[in-house]
Amino acid sequence: MPSGRPHRWMSPLDRIRLIGSLLSANAMRRRIWYALLALYAGAIFALSQAPVPVSAPPFPYYDKCFHSAEFALFFVLARMATGRRALLPLVLTAVYAGSDELHQLFVVTRTASAFDLAADLVGAMLALLALELARRLWRFRARRILGRAHSKVES
Repeated sequence: MPSGRPHRWMSPLDRIRLIGSLLSANAMRRRIWYALLALYAGAIFALSQAPVPVSAPPFPYYDKCFHSAEFALFFVLARMATGRRALLPLVLTAVYAGSDELHQLFVVTRTASAFDLAADLVGAMLALLALELARRLWRFRARRILGRAHSKVES
């Protein structure tokens, strides 16, 4: 097994293992979340390049619902990549949503809209509220279950 630094005789696989062992598990997870966030941002960019379908939408405000869901997922990925902070993922989402609308100004078959940007931010805020509510419910249930376990031990 390799020691703490790479040597000339080490295979590329051993070098990768060494680098992986130097990073904590949390740092590796964050890198994976950042990679997923970058892939998703690329997918959003690619979808923004595509022409708008001419068919009628399935229901009114379908476009706004799609924008909200799209950037709610972007917010969740940004939050997982940056940790438990709420402000930084929200800023990342707002900046990327704004840049996406700006990008659509230069695509011939697309139009940029402040309402689309608002729908993007509403989706991010809904994701923030849902994640915060889930976290609080999880903590409440954990305290309640642990409280019951401690009271049974003391009896």
